[in-house]
Amino acid sequence: MEPLVVIEHGPVTVLTLNRPDRRNALSAEMLGELIAGLEAIDADADTRCVLLRGEGKHFCAGADFSDISAGAEKGARYGGGFEALLRGIEDLRVPVVCEVQGAALGAGCQLLAAADLAVAATDARIGIPSARIGILLDLEKIQRMIDAIGAAHVRELLMTGRELDGTEAASLGLVMKAVAPDALASEARDLAERVAANAPLSVQGTKAAIREILGHGSLHRATDAGVFAAHDEASLRALTSADAQEGLAAMRDKRPPEFTGR
Repeated sequence: MEPLVVIEHGPVTVLTLNRPDRRNALSAEMLGELIAGLEAIDADADTRCVLLRGEGKHFCAGADFSDISAGAEKGARYGGGFEALLRGIEDLRVPVVCEVQGAALGAGCQLLAAADLAVAATDARIGIPSARIGILLDLEKIQRMIDAIGAAHVRELLMTGRELDGTEAASLGLVMKAVAPDALASEARDLAERVAANAPLSVQGTKAAIREILGHGSLHRATDAGVFAAHDEASLRALTSADAQEGLAAMRDKRPPEFTGR
């Protein structure tokens, strides 16, 4: 059985999501491999930049809903694992560059917000369809999106569930640039190599400084426990609701959902 995550170490370490038959949807097992992979990369002194990409036609079509919808407890464990992955990307000592082709939806879009840089194909499909499924994002994930593109754009994307192409994602700053699909791999690699060619202490220090600046005055579980508790309760209610089951069923059946607010 092939690994769900492939790592090729070097000055530019390539981290490939390797589940093309499922459009690289993130399963719980895949999350574990990614977190372990980031830990291995962080310990590799030769790595100066990470290039995160998806095998096949898509970057990452989102979370594997078979892992999320199997009950509140399993869904909560998945959510915790995914947040650990996003924080692992943010806390990694070296920058992460995303190569975005095809679908970057839901969890795939959130990977872009956690990464440092991204290049997308002009025809990429980027967005978070949580409202169309009946899911409420954690506060950390909403905050991360606001840090990336601002509150006004996050309101529209999350409340309408619409998708951006690569060009619009670049205009909002979610990705650095949009390029023709046949130029994507070389453009993303070139960007990662230019980062890797620079002084590691400067590059890594810049990444750490930007994370500190973005985090200044933001919400944290340790100091804002009440806010997080209330939101977590609302998120769990949404996850276990009849509407969430209806949203997933409608997605499987390729039909419009009929939400009831329950």
